[in-house]
Formats: sequence, structure tokens, C-alpha cells
Amino acid sequence: METLVKIISWVFPDFHFQWLVDESKKNIPQELDFVQEGKNAEKISKAFRHYDWLKVPTIRWDLTTKRVLTMEYIEGGQVNDLKYIKENKINPYEVTEKLGTLYSEMIFLNGFVHSDPHPGNILVKKSDKGGVNVILLDHGLYATLTNELRVSYAKLWLSILNRDRKGMRMYSDKLGIQGDLYGLFACMVAGRSWDSILQGLEGRAKDLNGERRTMQTALPKFLPQISGILENVNRQMLLILKTNDLIRGIEHTLGTHTRNGAFRIMCYYCIRSIYSQKLYYCHTKIQRLKVSVAEKWLLLKLKVYYFFVYLGNWCNILVSLGKRPALM
Repeated sequence: METLVKIISWVFPDFHFQWLVDESKKNIPQELDFVQEGKNAEKISKAFRHYDWLKVPTIRWDLTTKRVLTMEYIEGGQVNDLKYIKENKINPYEVTEKLGTLYSEMIFLNGFVHSDPHPGNILVKKSDKGGVNVILLDHGLYATLTNELRVSYAKLWLSILNRDRKGMRMYSDKLGIQGDLYGLFACMVAGRSWDSILQGLEGRAKDLNGERRTMQTALPKFLPQISGILENVNRQMLLILKTNDLIRGIEHTLGTHTRNGAFRIMCYYCIRSIYSQKLYYCHTKIQRLKVSVAEKWLLLKLKVYYFFVYLGNWCNILVSLGKRPALM
């Protein structure tokens, strides 16, 4: 593989793929070590035990070796199996909200991120209480994020959501992307066009299908720049970008990709990530109290803001219904 990449780089000097070789060398041995996978499963199960809807199969250590992994069998349907979801009366919006909550907490707070969330590794099942359980499989590949990266990434996301170009440039730089490429990097992180970011992601949620086609058409023009970004970005970000794309793919399949709730969840965990770092550097009770109050006040404002967004959406729906011509 490394030889092939060197040949491609020689033929196409504008394209950089050494990062792919480096990541493969690092990740493949991890994914083939089943003892480590079992330990990862137990670690994530313990870290998120406060979510009773998250199910991680129990490892049978007496039947597990580095080459054989034995675990509990849990029934469920793949997260992208629309037929299964419909037949079992599972709410797809509940599925994506729980996935958003789980992965936001992993990335922004916990720092231990399941990095292979393709549909085959995430099952869903109707719970006895009527909600939905999320079953997380395949724990071979995890990203362990530093506190500095978590907070920089959180600040980058808040800058994107706030249309703060100065902040986007600053925190892209902290993640390894320098100069004017910060805009393209922000698009890669958000999975949205630059125009959408500047106009506000929430306000353009309904235009995603057309926007996706436009981005796919424009993609070939930016391949050398994208290749350069992937070569230079903080290595921990590579798995985050991969995880983002897989989660977005699941949302698109379920038809929930236009929801604004994703931004609400992300904002919540970004704020908590930033203020958890501030608390860490507090040396007195007064300092900790001030930071805690500031965090709670900001989270309260966030709730109020999204309450009015929700209220406004319903008002728009009612107005549009009122404008429809009478059927009789």
C-alpha cells in the first residue's frame, strides 16, 4: 500500500496520501487485537452507564483471546434498516437524537470515541418502555482525544455555528490547518457549503438535498486542497472526520438530516467541554463558582433560544396550513 501511495504521489504531486498509510499502519493492528477490543467495549460501557438506552454486549473473557472475541448476543436491526424501523414503530428522530447525544459526549467531553460507526456496527431495538435502545458493536477502533484537541474542536464548532470567521481561522490553525484553507476545513467539519455556513446552518436546514448535489459537483475542483488538509490536520481529527461522515450518512438514510436538534445537542456539549476546561484551571472556590454560574447561564440561554426556534417552526407550520385553500 505504501509503495502504491508513493507512486500516486509521484504521478500526481498535488495529491498527498501518506496520511492514509500512516493511519492504516496504526489502526489495523488495533482492530485485529480482540483482547483490546473487549477492553474498549467494557470501558465505553462503564463510561456511558448513565444512558440506560445504550447497550454494549458483555464480553465473555473465558472464551476470548487475541484472535477470538466472544460476547453477548443482542438482537436488533441495523440503524439504516428502514423496513425494520417502520415495522417496529421506532421513531427515527429518537434514534438520531440519541446517536447525536452519544457521539457529542464522546467527542467533546469523554475523549474516547468509537470511530467506526457504520450502520453494521449500530443496531436499534424497541425497548420495553416504548423508546429505542441503541446497541453499539465493533469496539476495535477508538480515538483517544487530548483535552486541548477536544476544546479546540468545540470552539471551532461554536465558531461555525456563530458564523465567526475569525474564530474558524483561529481554531482551524490550532488543529493544524493554517491560512485560507480554514474555510474549506470548516466545510469538511460541518458537511455543508461555505455559503450555508456564512448564512447560518440552522436557517438553511431545508436545502440540504440541493446543497449536497452542488457540493458533489464542486468537489473535484478542491481535491488537491482536501488532500493537503488531510495530510496536515491533527491526526486525531482524521477519525473524527470519518465519524462525522458516517453519522451524517445514517441521518440522511433515516431522513432526519434536516433537524435542527443536532445543532442544539452539539452546542450543549461544546459549551460543557469549554467550561469543563475552565473549571480545571480554577484554583479557588470563588473561581469555580463563577465559572459554574457562567456555564449554567449560557446553557439556560441556549435552552431559551431553541425553545423560541421550536415555537417559531410551529408557528410557520400553522401559518402555512392556514394559507392552504379549502378542500370543500
